[in-house]
Amino acid sequence: CIKIDVEPTNKQAAGYSLMFNVETVAQGLRYGVTVRDHKTMLKVYPRCFCGPEALEWLTQHALKAFMNKEKVDMGQPVGERLHILSRSAALLLAQRLIETEVFSQVNKTKARNPFSDPSALFRFREDEKAGPVLNTRHAWNCRARPPVLVAADLLQKGILLHLRPSFPNETSQEYQDFMQVAEELQMVDTSVLFRKAETSFFLNLHNALLLHTHYHRKTGCGENLKQLRNKLPKLHQYRIGGQCYCMEDMRHRLLRHKPGARCADPRIHFALSLGSMSCPDVRVYGVDELDEQLNEVAFKFCERHVRIDVSSDRSSSITTTLLLPKVFKWHGKAFGFERKQMLQSVAQYVEDPIIKALLEEGACRIKYPDYDWRKRPAGAPP
Repeated sequence: CIKIDVEPTNKQAAGYSLMFNVETVAQGLRYGVTVRDHKTMLKVYPRCFCGPEALEWLTQHALKAFMNKEKVDMGQPVGERLHILSRSAALLLAQRLIETEVFSQVNKTKARNPFSDPSALFRFREDEKAGPVLNTRHAWNCRARPPVLVAADLLQKGILLHLRPSFPNETSQEYQDFMQVAEELQMVDTSVLFRKAETSFFLNLHNALLLHTHYHRKTGCGENLKQLRNKLPKLHQYRIGGQCYCMEDMRHRLLRHKPGARCADPRIHFALSLGSMSCPDVRVYGVDELDEQLNEVAFKFCERHVRIDVSSDRSSSITTTLLLPKVFKWHGKAFGFERKQMLQSVAQYVEDPIIKALLEEGACRIKYPDYDWRKRPAGAPP
């Protein structure tokens, strides 16, 4: 909360303090200002809002708090002193919101007070590194279900939408139900999650946000996602329990902890999808059965992608090459810091005795076939 000390309109009364909840103010401000791209001096500032517009909303918000504190009815006239106090409190409140990193100024201005300068632009923290938040069209004001249930329900509804032969109509009941569950994420309490529940929660949310991103941008069936492979995990976000997460956050900060560090459970790489033909299949992960499900998807992924290529040259010498999916090229250190360790780790997810022996030996020739970046068609399992 943010504490603002003010003087009462009645000079004989004692002073008092107003308390503002940061999350409530930030959420209301997002609906109270217009976030759009601004162009100033031939430079484009994406996803910004103007300072005076924010100050006007904060002034009205502070005025309501003053009137409530001094028991002034909404229909009664408000004196000039109360308006002055409201504007002063709004300036202090805006500064505290910057200090708490709710938003920040993105351009420099000569004005002493940037909130009174129409050319001063600000951007919300959740809009800094990633695109728009997809589940804040309406505020969720009810109590949320346990986070694991919400994430599983959201992904299940997303999968059913993907199984339809065409993009879901935003006015359809199925899509409205999907959006309602997504908005419920605003109020979930992630602090109650233990490690296995957290893994299940964010695995399901990662893939749900993936499907939602494709619905939002209307990705065409068979569209080549190669050019988007680095941008896609940051295109959109979900507000989860007061914080915003994009797929990149869920991958590195929550599932893999630190980038470059060895993954606590490398099987997670068999569960994360970007929606292309070569990506792992999307499914709902439970808490109690998480280990069995991760083993199942690991065996299924390796059975589908790990193969042997036997060829001969002009001298009739036979060459055996092990074909591995590029997930082991990109994230090989998650399975072992050395090449032999990585191959032996992959061997535990392979049932074919010949391939298993080659992997355990760790001395075979390896080739990584081209990755199929085509978007999976609607109507087929995601």
